[in-house]
Amino acid sequence: MSAMHGITPGEVYSSDDRSQGKGFATGTRGFDHSGKEYIYCLVAASQNLVNGNLVSLISAAGVAFTATIFATGGPAPGPGTPLGLIVTSVTASASNYVWVQVFGASSASITDATASNLPNHLVVPASVSGAIRGTIATASSFIEGMVFTATSTTGSTGNVFLSYPRIAPA
Repeated sequence: MSAMHGITPGEVYSSDDRSQGKGFATGTRGFDHSGKEYIYCLVAASQNLVNGNLVSLISAAGVAFTATIFATGGPAPGPGTPLGLIVTSVTASASNYVWVQVFGASSASITDATASNLPNHLVVPASVSGAIRGTIATASSFIEGMVFTATSTTGSTGNVFLSYPRIAPA
């Protein structure tokens, strides 16, 4: 796996772009000028991802580093599953290639009315796929490596800090 500095998070590449030599190998790690870290991923089948969506980084259809929207309910494939936030300027659909942020300050999709979308509260998957919410209680499927950095309101994007997020063991 290689690492690159000076990448352009937010760019979306199509399969045609890739066949013309544009883009990177999936799994390439990249860093922007402020030290944020990203992984270059393939968008999984049947996906329409927008900026701030929570995704799991798993292998799918034989391709490692496939970004799949994190569905509501219990975590699959389970504890330790690496997560990240989509960084894109347009909707990224199946077979597109995107940068997924895994380290640094970021913005995440927030749903579910709760008084717990506060700095340093636990973050859990929300009732809407690809979104998060805060909680003050110990949760069975909270997200390690992600915290709110400011009070966030429902139906928006909220400020979070990522440190290689993953599903916590129950």
